[in-house]
Amino acid sequence: NHIARARWDEPSDSWSWASFGSGMAGGDYWPTFVMSLTVLPEGHLVAGGSFTTAGGVSANRIAQWDGSSWAPLGSGMNDLVEALTALPNGDLVAGGWFTTAGGSVVNFIARWDGSSWSPLGSGMCGVTYPVVLALTVLPNGDLVAGGYFTTAGGVLANRIARWDGSSWASLGSGMNDQVNALAVSPNGRWLASGGSDSRVRLWRWER
Repeated sequence: NHIARARWDEPSDSWSWASFGSGMAGGDYWPTFVMSLTVLPEGHLVAGGSFTTAGGVSANRIAQWDGSSWAPLGSGMNDLVEALTALPNGDLVAGGWFTTAGGSVVNFIARWDGSSWSPLGSGMCGVTYPVVLALTVLPNGDLVAGGYFTTAGGVLANRIARWDGSSWASLGSGMNDQVNALAVSPNGRWLASGGSDSRVRLWRWER
């Protein structure tokens, strides 16, 4: 049911698949999807997507697996969770199509501190659907978000922005199309890819 894990079985020298409880279900106007995964420092898995239950428990679009069962993270989100990452201090950041998290207005990106959701500044804006599609953390602990948005925290930031723990900043003049994926290379440079049509574009940021 939309999520599985594979383990190497040494006696048989092959991979075997196993479930995470009863998996995910539910949804309103979306089919049931798991769209993003990350692992917290303590080893717990967090899944985000369109689901409304995880392991038979109510979990609005985001849930945590502790090794034996699923649990919600507060009251969850009001719309899709597309991206997840963990900050160096263990806090979780989620991005997507949602405008509220845990009942608070967050505007497409939110932070979970282990007990509650909070916004990152005033979130994203600038277009009809300023969604966050990708997240990554830089070696110094700063967060980078990519998506459709053109402003972040009220600052002009064309589809990509950097959060330093207290405020958003642009990265150069940004991108001319949506950012779908972000990654950090071993030398500390980070990569972005995207595009809203059949073409895929790849950018590299150098300082």
